[in-house]
Amino acid sequence: MWFLGRKIDDQDWHDLNSKVINMTRENRLVDALVSAKELFALSKTNYGKKHVNMATALNNLGIIHSLRKEFDEAESYLLAALQISERVSGKVSKEVATVNMNLARLYTMKSKAINEAIEAAAIT
Repeated sequence: MWFLGRKIDDQDWHDLNSKVINMTRENRLVDALVSAKELFALSKTNYGKKHVNMATALNNLGIIHSLRKEFDEAESYLLAALQISERVSGKVSKEVATVNMNLARLYTMKSKAINEAIEAAAIT
């Protein structure tokens, strides 16, 4: 596989994915987003739109946008990840369960943010 003018292998992809996960866990969301976009581009170019790595890259972007409270973007990425995961792994699979769990977390965060905004508006 080629990446930035050099051939890459699955291990390079997994290393970058691990980097994205670690930065996200460390709450380094700006850096994580940059690397996640890189991972997405790499996945699209090297694996195509119907591969589990593409679903993973989209799932990562959804998580990062959720944590940044960019709920519409997060939902878009997670729904795309869900579509690919269902197509590639089947509707009853670990991959689909993971994306559904992240969607549930997103909707919980979004609901909490809306409720906080309503309460703040009621106070003023």
